[in-house]
Amino acid sequence: MLKKLRRQTKDRQSAASVNREPMENAHCRPHFLHQTPAEGSQTADHRARVVLLPPRNKKLPWSTGYAEVINAGKSISNEDQATCRSIILRKTVDIEEEWVLLCPNEDTQNQGIMATYWGLFDGHGGTSAAIQASEHLHHCIREQLEEMLDVIRGPCNVPHPLHLEGHKGKQTEANYAMEKKICIEHLVKGAVEIAFKNCDELIGHYQASNNQAGGCTALVVLLLQGKFYVASAGDSRAIIVHKTDIIPLSNEFTAETERQRIQYLASLKPELLGDEFSRHEYPRRVKRNDIGKKILYRDYFMTGWGFKTAEEDDLKYPVVHGDGRQTRVMGTIAVTRGLGDHRLKVYDTDLYIKPFLSCIPEVTVFDLGQHDFGQSDVLVMATDGLWDVVSNMEVADIVESFLEDHKHDPRRYTMLAQCLVHKARGTLHDNDWKMEDGSFASFDDISVFVIPLHNIGGTV
Repeated sequence: MLKKLRRQTKDRQSAASVNREPMENAHCRPHFLHQTPAEGSQTADHRARVVLLPPRNKKLPWSTGYAEVINAGKSISNEDQATCRSIILRKTVDIEEEWVLLCPNEDTQNQGIMATYWGLFDGHGGTSAAIQASEHLHHCIREQLEEMLDVIRGPCNVPHPLHLEGHKGKQTEANYAMEKKICIEHLVKGAVEIAFKNCDELIGHYQASNNQAGGCTALVVLLLQGKFYVASAGDSRAIIVHKTDIIPLSNEFTAETERQRIQYLASLKPELLGDEFSRHEYPRRVKRNDIGKKILYRDYFMTGWGFKTAEEDDLKYPVVHGDGRQTRVMGTIAVTRGLGDHRLKVYDTDLYIKPFLSCIPEVTVFDLGQHDFGQSDVLVMATDGLWDVVSNMEVADIVESFLEDHKHDPRRYTMLAQCLVHKARGTLHDNDWKMEDGSFASFDDISVFVIPLHNIGGTV
């Protein structure tokens, strides 16, 4: 009971700290860029689109490279946010104590388990959700992982019924008489999923208290005990470039890729559609003169198309409509997973879109110990501003050629991130940003991490 009360107190204080966030941070840049407000205003020019890098004398964990650039006028400010930091998991932490340490000393390392955390947050409808997520999601993850610290310290990587070691040496079974075998990976994935949900609730409380709106996608990489845990909620992307191989670590969640989930929810709760939307999808909008005729459609249980007789209800706007990246949920939003958006409504209606959006990420695990990495093997994670115009293969080609030409440059990974951002941003011709081949470049905010892999496999 005492532990539960302490946890409730800690949760309330965490929520209070979010609500006290000063409004002057509304357009801040990532902490590791060490930008002053004056510098921030100088680099926020949509015409110049200056590429920002961490200072030369401020190394990120694992020599991580980073670069970013503002959009070409799509939104007032850069709605992307990023964070990169080392963290310590400790069994007991004072509520007032700062647990995130960029340069932990040896004594502190002996007291806890070290992990490294990278996060990218692509905001929409304002900067509020992305800033809050960048400042608080890692706290939520740390809090969940500390709940199972005794298990994490024990043997891992072997699927077996878990036993939690008590304070007095006693063992308590964690499988609750179930036959399922649960390993450490499953618990870490669950901790990350719960943390996303908790952070989404914190953002909702913050935005309600400060009369703010908006949401953000989230892509997180957690390095713990020699494994990457990659959590994706949105359309940012992470890949590993390993020799000649490209290893995808995440999937994008959009109205197009999650059509069936959204339609299924609409079938279970038709009241969420009001009298405005149909749960069915059609190749084109149904017209009144189509009623009584055969039309193509598909429902939540279908990956192909079928025929039905058009009815009055088919004249309503489809809950999922559009083609490719233009597909939208309720004609409003393209991404279907992320944080925030609690107050998002369909234009000129009282219909909330949040029930169709999920804050729960897909978490994949990559075991670094199963691979032999070289100097040119990296993990690239970036917001959709990069991937909209640069393919996985193009990124891999750039990685290979760039790192081959800059073998001895101590800042090669930051310079590689800069190169990728320059590639996607293009150059300004007249009033348009163009790629080298003359096609349109990215008009979006672009944020890129490049994480070298040769010196981290199995070491954390």
